[in-house]
Amino acid sequence: MRTTNWKKLVTLLLMCVALVMPSITVYADTASIVVGGEKIHAIESGVDNTINLQVKNKGTGTTGTIFTEAVVSPTDPVRVQIKSGANISSLGQNAVADLTLVVKVTGEVKESTYPVTLNFTYNGYSTQDTIYLEMKDFTKEAQFGLTNMQMTPSSLSTGESGVLSGSIQNQSTYTMHDVNISLENLETTGISLASGFSNQYISEIVGGTSQNFNFQLATSTDMATGNYPVTILLTYKNQYGTVTEKTQQYYINVGGVSGQTSEVLIQNMVEPSGTYDVNENFTITFDLYNDGSVSAKDIIVTASPIDASAVVPKSNSMKTISELSVGESYPISFTFAGTAAANTQNHAIEFAVEYTSGGSKVHTTRQFAGVNVYNPDSDDTTESKPRIIVQEYHADPISVMAGEEFDLSMVLWNASSEKDVKNIKMYFSLAEETSSESETSGNVFIPVNSSNTFYFDEIPSRGTVDKSMRLYVVPEAQPKTYTLTVNFEYEDASGNEYTATELLGINVKQSTEIQMDDFAIPDMVEMYMPVNVSFGYYNTGRVTLNNVMVRVEGDVECDSKNTYIGNMETGDSEYYDVMFTPMTAGEVPVSIVISYEDATGEVYEERRDFNMNVMEPYMPEMDDMEMMPEEPPVDMKKMAISISLLAVGLLALFVFIKKQKGNMEDAHAYAYDDEEDEEDEEDDEEGMSL
Repeated sequence: MRTTNWKKLVTLLLMCVALVMPSITVYADTASIVVGGEKIHAIESGVDNTINLQVKNKGTGTTGTIFTEAVVSPTDPVRVQIKSGANISSLGQNAVADLTLVVKVTGEVKESTYPVTLNFTYNGYSTQDTIYLEMKDFTKEAQFGLTNMQMTPSSLSTGESGVLSGSIQNQSTYTMHDVNISLENLETTGISLASGFSNQYISEIVGGTSQNFNFQLATSTDMATGNYPVTILLTYKNQYGTVTEKTQQYYINVGGVSGQTSEVLIQNMVEPSGTYDVNENFTITFDLYNDGSVSAKDIIVTASPIDASAVVPKSNSMKTISELSVGESYPISFTFAGTAAANTQNHAIEFAVEYTSGGSKVHTTRQFAGVNVYNPDSDDTTESKPRIIVQEYHADPISVMAGEEFDLSMVLWNASSEKDVKNIKMYFSLAEETSSESETSGNVFIPVNSSNTFYFDEIPSRGTVDKSMRLYVVPEAQPKTYTLTVNFEYEDASGNEYTATELLGINVKQSTEIQMDDFAIPDMVEMYMPVNVSFGYYNTGRVTLNNVMVRVEGDVECDSKNTYIGNMETGDSEYYDVMFTPMTAGEVPVSIVISYEDATGEVYEERRDFNMNVMEPYMPEMDDMEMMPEEPPVDMKKMAISISLLAVGLLALFVFIKKQKGNMEDAHAYAYDDEEDEEDEEDDEEGMSL
């Protein structure tokens, strides 16, 4: 009986399988629908973004009708509609079909990339693929500058007011929204607002335009002569609401003599001689000299090739110097190289100097240098070889700290006027130049969250492509300018393959740090009394510190206010001992400062600031002592009467206490006799009863 039931059950299962099998077709199992081409597509707000896609069958079978649905998160600020290709009749093996989407930005953008899921349904089956919408220029900042900065009058006397004015110049094509400019930390400089507010609001600054601003300022009556920094804070939003904040310092001259300015000149320029091949480095050197009557501050030197596609910098194209004293010289050098786009000719490079003199920005007379570049390929007028070059690049920050990340942005340019290039592969390699201070290494720069290889579909003739990436500098990198090689592999329209290389200069800095032991200066001291200070200090950074110097700042006398130490290797320690004497009374600020340079020549300071309350020395004179009042003579009669009265009072008190004590003893004895009488009476009564 049980065997018969099992046979019936197996028969029933086989009949079900036979009924289902005819409805399952081979093409549905083996078809695979995906989105071909790029998966990231740029969009922007305020317009209808059209995205053209290709749907491809990567399987071996043929599909029936394909129904497509585009899905985005309801919390994302984008809406996607299928313009064409929502229904595709069928796709065979390796066949493709067009799919067009229309994307609108409808809400507040908070992220740069948003996913779109494409659901494909055919013959009862469903597959998915994802593309990404990237907000164009979401992370880009508007390039701006504070121009025409001036103080009227140029130098303020103590207790005087004036107007600080300037312009915000939007040098980009993007609009700056909700612009707010303000002055920060005025109370720390002795400069305050004479009237008005410390911030000014501008709703927007369109690209290529500027807006003026001004602040009414006043100086304190007790300020010392000098240049005082005022911090200018500028904040704004881009079209997606991303907030950018930047600061800049402006120096206000207080108590300066009218007409005293600094004048920074370019002297002793040495131009390269001979002829240089493509990608062969050459160097231009010169000296900066301050020929003025006051120090120049915040000096910025920029080097700009006239043809940026023919000659590119291989070192930082901008150098900064904090201060240049009167009569002081400072050596400057820049390294360049010709590119494959350079013609065989002399190419000019412009040098400009910008600095602060008495609080005002000054531009020197611009100076040029030239170099001969030889490029035999430039004589080929048939444009047989399309060229890809790095037209410009920027590292943010300009000087990259070892062990940290930085952003590298490049503009890739197809220099050919006739031919497009396609299937472009780009990758990096480190071309270390021979140096006695470093070892050859290929791992100084590492891409963050990315491979070392990048791909581009095409660059049209005379067209450009922007590429930004984030790189990491290994902590062991030595401080110097590294040559980063950009390699290209690409094809023209006919499928001919080409290669090209470009060189980028990346300046790397290493962490520098001096650690000072804790020490203290007395809060209260007497004028002309010497004060001793001693402490140890150590080089706890990763590199050698050059030109280490310890100095004492303040209104004190010292045998040596400046002590030159020299160079300190990593891990070295030194001991400093100094004695100084305050020469003025009141609150006297004193600072102990250690200054040093890193391998690139940048100057750093480690300082300790103190305030001493200095008292004037007390010197009593004889006349003052003669004028002091004498003590009155003692009245002996009154003193005798007072002693007699005190004795009588003490005797009366003694008699009173004695009497009170006797009364208490009598009362206690009487109470004791009464108790004995009561006990005797009780005894008599008990005897009678017996």
